[in-house]
Amino acid sequence: MFGYIKPVKPELKVRELEFYRGIYCGLCRSMGIHTGCISRLTLSYDFAFLAAVRMVLCDVTPSFSLKRCMVHPLHKKAMCDDNEALAYCASAAAVLTECKIRDDINDEKGFGKLAAKFAHIFALRMRKKAGDNAPVAAVEDCLARLTQLEKNKCDSLDEPANIFGELLSEIVSYGLEGAEQRIAREIGRSVGRYIYVLDAADDLEEDKESDSYNPLRYSPIAAENLSIAARLELSKLEGAVNLLDFSGKSDLEGIIKNIIYLGMPEEADRVFAGKCKDKKKGKKSI
Repeated sequence: MFGYIKPVKPELKVRELEFYRGIYCGLCRSMGIHTGCISRLTLSYDFAFLAAVRMVLCDVTPSFSLKRCMVHPLHKKAMCDDNEALAYCASAAAVLTECKIRDDINDEKGFGKLAAKFAHIFALRMRKKAGDNAPVAAVEDCLARLTQLEKNKCDSLDEPANIFGELLSEIVSYGLEGAEQRIAREIGRSVGRYIYVLDAADDLEEDKESDSYNPLRYSPIAAENLSIAARLELSKLEGAVNLLDFSGKSDLEGIIKNIIYLGMPEEADRVFAGKCKDKKKGKKSI
């Protein structure tokens, strides 16, 4: 949904790149199975990363099969077969999308509000198909608290970043227990705070033009200080990921570590250097 969590593909081994593509395409197919074909439009790099992490946390060994793709139907592609991690990510994406669109209905005006209401019709179908296989109550609570901060024009970056970190913590750790749950919570919390900081900085000029909420509008922070904050979250994320048991999952290890050691820092450098953001971020074909 945000596109800040992706690998640096030239630095992946050939096998790892094919593995990652297979997870990405397998997640797309899994979304079609579990939450409906329209939900595939919400496919993102972020949830591909979540799928890889959940496979490690849930000790899922992915298998791959050659299947046809709706976008490229003439040639079969190696896709990850449906598994519990992919099914969960499909459901979590559907729930998060529906809650976000419902929130947009309350925030938007004019055509934007009408468009959100139209999109919500399809989002509701996605959520119903997802069932209860996601932390619905936690997601709704976190988004409600974020909405309240926006209404109050909260000038603290930390407060909304903490709530978004809590939201991702609930999503990554849902259904897990013991050490895996604790590790998942730390991963989700750090990723959430990292995303919020980058997104606030990346969208600042747009938000000024549209008069949309952004804590940096009310309490400006220098780019170098924002960069330090993002790097601190990446440091915490690295510590949590190093606690994962990658036994027998070297390809997943290579992908996940490429993302957190190379991909995420590269995105942070882009944002804080003031480079233009990708308007189609997170939804590219790979």
